[in-house]
Amino acid sequence: MNITKRYLSKTPKNLFWLSLLGIPYLIWMYSIGIELNKKNTEHNGMNKILLNILVGYPMIYLISAWILILTGNMNMDTILPFHFGAMFCIFLLMILTSRTIIKFEKREKLKESSGIGLFFGIWCYFIGIWYIQPKLNEYIKWIE
Repeated sequence: MNITKRYLSKTPKNLFWLSLLGIPYLIWMYSIGIELNKKNTEHNGMNKILLNILVGYPMIYLISAWILILTGNMNMDTILPFHFGAMFCIFLLMILTSRTIIKFEKREKLKESSGIGLFFGIWCYFIGIWYIQPKLNEYIKWIE
């Protein structure tokens, strides 16, 4: 079982506790994008290069910021543009993730979710994980 399937098959409780680290939130959105687009035969699916950039930049930023904070070399004037870049990438990633779930539901003719509800569920991760993850567990079983 690959890492994205294993990550999406976790219970909401396990994902909730993992999210305190920050990076699992990005891995969760990446897993949704990869797994729900596997059966997509059309070419209008999510671009994997864009997905990798939108996940990779905030991860590199978070790790770099943690290192700078721990070493005491943090200067807000230099890091602020990178912080806004990471926020922008995460915002776009939330939009792409919610669009991916909606496209999957349309393609498989399942009960469609509200786009704005999914977006805010992904944004407010600590609340949304209890609503979105059980549906994702069903979708992963559906794909297999």
